[in-house]
Amino acid sequence: MLKFSRLVIVLLVLFTQFNVSAQKTPELKNGPWRGELASIGGQLPINFTVEQGKSSATFNIKIQNGDESFNFGESYFRGDSLVIPFDLYDSELISVVQSNNSLKGFWVKRRNGLVVGRIPFSAKQGSSERFIHLKPAKVNVTGKWDSDFWSDDTNHSPGVGVFEQKGNQVTGTFLKTSGDYRFLQGNVSGDSLFLSYFDGSGVYLLKSKVKGKEINGQFSSGFAAKRIFKGKFDPKASLPDLKKLTFLKEGYDKLDFRLPTPSGEMISLQDERFKNKVVVIELLGSWCPNCLDESKFLAPFYRKNKDKGLEIVGVSFEYSPDLAISGPKIENFKKRIGIDYPILFAGVPSDETIKKVIPMLGQFYGYPTTFIIDKKGRVREIHTGFSGPGTGAYYTDWTIEFEKTIDLLLKEKE
Repeated sequence: MLKFSRLVIVLLVLFTQFNVSAQKTPELKNGPWRGELASIGGQLPINFTVEQGKSSATFNIKIQNGDESFNFGESYFRGDSLVIPFDLYDSELISVVQSNNSLKGFWVKRRNGLVVGRIPFSAKQGSSERFIHLKPAKVNVTGKWDSDFWSDDTNHSPGVGVFEQKGNQVTGTFLKTSGDYRFLQGNVSGDSLFLSYFDGSGVYLLKSKVKGKEINGQFSSGFAAKRIFKGKFDPKASLPDLKKLTFLKEGYDKLDFRLPTPSGEMISLQDERFKNKVVVIELLGSWCPNCLDESKFLAPFYRKNKDKGLEIVGVSFEYSPDLAISGPKIENFKKRIGIDYPILFAGVPSDETIKKVIPMLGQFYGYPTTFIIDKKGRVREIHTGFSGPGTGAYYTDWTIEFEKTIDLLLKEKE
């Protein structure tokens, strides 16, 4: 009987040790990592860094694109899978740690709790290179390029490419009327230009050839979009006037709406808090990276100027018409950025919703769109899109002009 008891104790100890070992958090090497998404356009490279988090089971993993380095919260293990969250965009990288320097899994995108797509993902530790197996650069793409993207002759999407090349490394973006393509990063290999971007929402890959003052190739985005790309070197390339694209219907010079906050409080531009104030209205979505960039600028700008008579209101268009679902997304957006001004829920992002919420709007292009209203409630300026920090001088110019406009309106007599 004693021998049997000892055997049971030994077996229990072994089982406990085995169970603890089985539940041990996988190790993950710190430092630079290079990953790839098997996108529709080919292998799309991703760079990120890994640092230990606040606990042994969490990690501070930052995605890197050019000068941009960010995360949306600590990465963690869900069972045996490492999760890198992009909660603002309802997506995550989910990977199994095959060894402490190797990952394999998927990028998963959801909408209203349902998976809408996934792309295979793999990564290895130790490299901060973007594209690999490169040839010596034979061309230089620094400068501005008059650009066009199209899938057929009825679906052209013009823009301006702005690139800077150092050696074989390239950073830059594409300026579009709806906003920029943020921090593109890549390389020149021989006479080829490769650029990529990934932030948990945008999935961009450009593969092209440079010949003289022209670039020709293919641009892919998301899960299925492929477009032919053509760029022509042009130092004078520019977008149309972004202050004239969106406008009010004839006979209107004011906005009016009454919408709920995520908590259900109804707010109208007729409320006392907005009387005799300069008001900025931003049409946005928590899912929109360009809206994120603009809101990151507006949040501290509001804190600096609210006592001078400035008010800002966000009007958010979310993918679920249910406030119980979209409300928390708006609150998370505010928390991530540190927004003190109200963001109202307008419904889903559609032309029909825009017409219903802002019926006096004659033309609408996309998110974000920003209205500047004077102390008498008149719309003085409408700006389509946003040129974020990835655009360099264009971002600086916009912020300077915006600040001057607001300052002048604040000084106007009521």
